[in-house]
Amino acid sequence: MLKRVLKFILGIFITPVCVGVSLAFYEQLNQIKVISYYHQKYFVIGIVAYLVVHAMIFKPAYLYIFSHEFMHAIATWISGGKVTAFNVSSKGGSVAVTKSNLFIALAPYFFPFYTIIVTIIFFAAKLFLKDGIDYNPFLFAIGFTLAFHIILTLDFLKIRQTDLLHAGYLFSMCLIYIVNLFVIGFIFSLLFSSVTFKAFAMDTYIRSKDIYIGIYQQLFL
Repeated sequence: MLKRVLKFILGIFITPVCVGVSLAFYEQLNQIKVISYYHQKYFVIGIVAYLVVHAMIFKPAYLYIFSHEFMHAIATWISGGKVTAFNVSSKGGSVAVTKSNLFIALAPYFFPFYTIIVTIIFFAAKLFLKDGIDYNPFLFAIGFTLAFHIILTLDFLKIRQTDLLHAGYLFSMCLIYIVNLFVIGFIFSLLFSSVTFKAFAMDTYIRSKDIYIGIYQQLFL
């Protein structure tokens, strides 16, 4: 019982960071000016395309479940553990591992697996193709896969996932939100030179600190 209360308090404690990172992320979005609107619109078209697929054609649950369980496996390997079983179907999936921690439990919610794959392909193509590459297909794919990750993550979070109980539901939800914005901000910094990840991180720190100071002053001064 005490552990559950402490986890809930920890969740409340990091809530101001959710606000700070949201404000900082919005500020960075306003900096996306270096690539023309003509190119930027392909990113938006990618998002809209996934929304249409999700709402009107089908929900690619199998692909999400595969990436979810695979990210558990990757996080386990990074943490020095082993994967002893891996099962995926359109109705659900599971992965048996020899180690468990917060990173392993929440990694699938943190990292947009397919967006990372697209980003790696983008930079590999940029490195090996001497004649240059067309940004538009990659911007479309980034928008499509990011929308896929965010929407299906929200969809699956409607169910009380056992992964989230590892560190408490509120704390896990806040942490998922914060890390997702940082990952997306980092990807944007790779795609758009006017977006600076360091500035985004520093702005998040400053805005979060100001919120904490404001709360402290209201409560104790």
